[in-house]
Amino acid sequence: MFSSNQSKESEIINLEKIKIIDPFTKWLIRIACIFIIIFFSGIIVGIPILISFGKSQLDNSFLTFKEVLKTFIEALI
Repeated sequence: MFSSNQSKESEIINLEKIKIIDPFTKWLIRIACIFIIIFFSGIIVGIPILISFGKSQLDNSFLTFKEVLKTFIEALI
């Protein structure tokens, strides 16, 4: 009916000695997390800069195209 606690204690001691993740894997996980943070922060910062640059280039292209059309129409008349 009652069992001894010696076998359970040795199992607990053996489980405490086992390392779940070795130090090399911990460093790889840390480096991967840092790269993920850098990547997504670059996206968060880069997308608005890219949008504003693209918008200014598009506006500049429209103005240039407008001037080209204006000079072309003046040359025909």
